[in-house]
Amino acid sequence: MKRYGLLLVLLFNFSLFSQSLLFNRGESEHSIVVPSHPSDIEQHAAQEMQRLLIAISGAELPILREGEQTVEKGVYIGNTEYAAQTIKNQDQIRDDGFIKYCDRENLILYGTYKKAALYAVYDFLEEQLGTRLYTPDALDVVQQGFYVLPQLNQLKNPSFKYREVLYYYPNHSDFYLDWHRLHNREDLYKEWGMFVHTFQYLIPVEQYFETHPEWFSEIHGRRIKDGQLCLSNPELLEQLCKNLQVMMDEKPDALYWSVSNNDNMNNCTCSQCRRLDSLYGAPSGTLLYFINQVAARFPDKIISTLAYQYTRKPPYRLIQPSDNVNIMFCSIECGRERGIELNPREQSFVSDMTGWKNLTDNIFLWDYVVQFRNMMNPFPNLLVLQPNLEWFSRSGVKMMFEQGTGPNNKTSWMELRTYLIAKLMWDVHSSPEEIMNEFIEGYYERAYPPIYSYFKKNKQAVIDGDQRLDIYGYPIDGVNTYLTPELIKEYDSLFVQAYQLAHRQDVKDRIRYLELSHDFAKIELSMSEVSEELSLFHFENGVKKVKPEMIDLINRFVADCEKMGIKNLEENGYTPEQWRENVFHFIEKSSVNNLAVGKKIKLKTKFSDAYNRGGAEALIDGVFGILNYHQNWLGFLGQDFEAVVDLEEITPIEQISIDFYFYPLSWIFVPEEVTFYVSKNGRRWEKIFSETYQNPEVLAKAHIQKFVKTDLAKEARYIKIKAKAIKKNPEWHRGFGEPCWIFTDEIVIQ
Repeated sequence: MKRYGLLLVLLFNFSLFSQSLLFNRGESEHSIVVPSHPSDIEQHAAQEMQRLLIAISGAELPILREGEQTVEKGVYIGNTEYAAQTIKNQDQIRDDGFIKYCDRENLILYGTYKKAALYAVYDFLEEQLGTRLYTPDALDVVQQGFYVLPQLNQLKNPSFKYREVLYYYPNHSDFYLDWHRLHNREDLYKEWGMFVHTFQYLIPVEQYFETHPEWFSEIHGRRIKDGQLCLSNPELLEQLCKNLQVMMDEKPDALYWSVSNNDNMNNCTCSQCRRLDSLYGAPSGTLLYFINQVAARFPDKIISTLAYQYTRKPPYRLIQPSDNVNIMFCSIECGRERGIELNPREQSFVSDMTGWKNLTDNIFLWDYVVQFRNMMNPFPNLLVLQPNLEWFSRSGVKMMFEQGTGPNNKTSWMELRTYLIAKLMWDVHSSPEEIMNEFIEGYYERAYPPIYSYFKKNKQAVIDGDQRLDIYGYPIDGVNTYLTPELIKEYDSLFVQAYQLAHRQDVKDRIRYLELSHDFAKIELSMSEVSEELSLFHFENGVKKVKPEMIDLINRFVADCEKMGIKNLEENGYTPEQWRENVFHFIEKSSVNNLAVGKKIKLKTKFSDAYNRGGAEALIDGVFGILNYHQNWLGFLGQDFEAVVDLEEITPIEQISIDFYFYPLSWIFVPEEVTFYVSKNGRRWEKIFSETYQNPEVLAKAHIQKFVKTDLAKEARYIKIKAKAIKKNPEWHRGFGEPCWIFTDEIVIQ
């Protein structure tokens, strides 16, 4: 037996040394060879190959320039003469694709366009040598004693010419970006002179509105500041092109210039613009009418514009984009519970995509991959990433942009989501399951089984539930699918198991970051009291009290957000500390003994059926609204508010309060004036409080405004609350002239 074993070892070693080894026991016979005049990228690629081979094997391969000395065995990187003579399929390379070639003696990592040589190096280190980069701080190097060079001839072309994941790791780590073959802001700024929503910069309202109001959108017969441009105006075209020329002169090397609509729905409705809309069949036709004229002035540039919101639908007659016009097509309205192409809810988007594809092959697809209003909420959109990207590629999209979040913000599932998107943007036919398994097993190590189960259960619940998954949604939207009370319990158990299996602190920290999104959802759902377990409160001897463990969970969540660099919970800047203040405010008002609960109420104004949360009784049911106007808020459109609460008997009263919601981005304003009255008989009223409010000119900052009168020392049976609404959006607002909302959640009488 011993002789037989020795013979096997000898045969193995003979077989080993009969082949070419890239390295063996810290030594190597190979040199890294770059062209005689290497580019910066080729030199960097060689240095990276050298650096990481040392980490993998301990062998330091010298870097040589081609021709400076004889090379018996080489790792040829970039556009070397040896590669040009050896590789026969160079003409098949597309964009920043590359070829990996090996004849078991010499290794060639070939690519010439931009960073292709570097991509080839990283791909070889990953695929052939097992190295993985999960996050910028999580490089997994598999140390090896030897490596036998394989027979290799592999061409790799990208599915998209341009690939960016906005505001995730690529914006902070060049190493991560290059390893995963992504582009970033620097790449963008080199090629793009301006980038999206540029009407506001090309024709600044501060500079031109007073002297040329006719250049701006006409809405309800008036020109407005917070809108679009009047694209039928020839003088506007002249001035915009002059301003654009000045900008181009400052960045002469930039090829792409965005001339695109602002981020609102206020396209011009003057008679001329409406005539063009009708002529071309859609407002996008009017936009193209204007953009094509700009493009004609700058034939050596590519003018990009937006198919976004009101311009998403393509024109269906008489016009198409000029050859040097790029269409940036946006999926902001789409749900993420199914792949868009086969989602019955999204067939209008599919139709629009087909329409643009039939008009042009110059399409830049802007997609969205996080939940912007609640960025730390679990957002199980992983199942749609591959089918969507595959469909985009099949539809002729050449440039792909996945928007993660705002600058320096972090979101739930960020590590896995970024990793998966990067792999799929390079090759849309890759298996998402294999990529996810690879990541979870490598990143969470021994804690892989429960973490994998966590992701799988989230994903499956979305499939089974078939409920819309919205990028502007809330945790409560998932209460019947991926955030049911039963699943929350299972997730709790899985995280306990994961911590038990984790063997290092850094792995525990990774688990904790993932668990933060779970904790956020639990707390948010508990404010809606979706079950006895998922509630902030319990009853002791009939008295409603907050659960101490929930206070601990809230405080721990905020503390760990700070520790892990989570600065905002929604895209417009809602900090964890602000969130905690709102949660504690909710707890405070929910804990009071409200004399109005269970009594009678009459509304003198009609609430909207679209925001009916139980009718008038919703204002005295003891259930308060959170920072989500879809949840427990009663909405009134374009009218004042008046309600009378009947306490059924004359009662001592010390305090009255009512809350209103503020969020102008959704056309929700706080009333201009709120007044309280009391009465003993319902006929003679005493005015006891009146307060005015000046709504700030801020679009996207939501808050809850409280109106309260304390120290009343009154006796009354009836309480009347009047609120004077704005009724229509003010002039500064992008929805100027349209009816606006007031939302209220609860009348509190103590």
